[in-house]
Amino acid sequence: MAATDAPSTADLRSTPEFELECLFDDPSDPSELTIFTPEDGKLATEWISADRTTARSLDRLR
Repeated sequence: MAATDAPSTADLRSTPEFELECLFDDPSDPSELTIFTPEDGKLATEWISADRTTARSLDRLR
C-alpha cells in the first residue's frame, strides 16, 4: 500500500505488533532519543530520533 492510499477497514481494525528499542545520545545527560528495531540489519538507515524537549512519555500521554 502506498502512503497516499486510504487504508482498508480491516487494516484500521488490526493492531500492528513489533519490537522497538531505544538509546540515548548520552545516558548521563540525554538530549536525544533514537528508536529502532533490533531485528533489522538496517540500523544505519532506519531509525527515528527525537529531541528530548519534544519527546513525551507514553504514560504522560495516556
